[in-house]
Amino acid sequence: MAFEINGANPIAMQAYSNLAVNQSQASQALAKVSRGDNAGNTLALDSVAAVSQLQSTLASSQRAITSTQNAINTLEVSSAAYAQALTLAEEGLALAEARGVAGADVGGIDAQLAAIAGRMSDIASVSNAAGSPILGQSLTVMVNGSGTSRTVTPDPISSVDTSGSLVAGYTNAVSAISASAATNSANLTGLYGNLQTLEATVVTQQSAVGQIVDIGLTAEMMELTSAGIMADSVTAVLAQSTQMSESVLKLL
Repeated sequence: MAFEINGANPIAMQAYSNLAVNQSQASQALAKVSRGDNAGNTLALDSVAAVSQLQSTLASSQRAITSTQNAINTLEVSSAAYAQALTLAEEGLALAEARGVAGADVGGIDAQLAAIAGRMSDIASVSNAAGSPILGQSLTVMVNGSGTSRTVTPDPISSVDTSGSLVAGYTNAVSAISASAATNSANLTGLYGNLQTLEATVVTQQSAVGQIVDIGLTAEMMELTSAGIMADSVTAVLAQSTQMSESVLKLL
């Protein structure tokens, strides 16, 4: 019986061709995984767009956090100023009331009241942020990633009106400072709540970005694994084809 041996083994040639293709696909998938490039499929393109949008929103939320934190810092300074001013006003009220008592050292009390008035005036000048006064100055705060803002204005601390009754003047000062402190405290509470919301939003947005990136990476890893499996299969076919050729040669 005669055997005809062709110059090229068609199975081996096809196997070589398939191996080259799958090695190329594996190399491309590996390159994408290495550089984080997921642009090779429609899902990945959608993911890139989604990540870009989320990152933009995330950046806006982070700017809002910075704005809110700066406002909180400013109002905390205002809060300290009101607390100090209120202590002085209450001390002045007590002195004013004592001044009206028979036999009081009016001269000594007046000197103390003058000192208190001076210290209250100084509070406004030393209450500043980055060298700029804050009491009586409007502050615009970015409260969310959409750019929504609100304006808060810490009340100035007015000088005590001593044109009439000293007791009345300091009583009014205590009331006014207490009201300013209460408004400032309410603003602080609102901003702290807003800050917590923003921080939770940022965590959610960061998680969403991470999940999308992970999905894209998983897709490329699956492509890489698939290409690797195909390459292994082709290698096995090639080996089998070579073995068949060798067996035929032995028969000759």
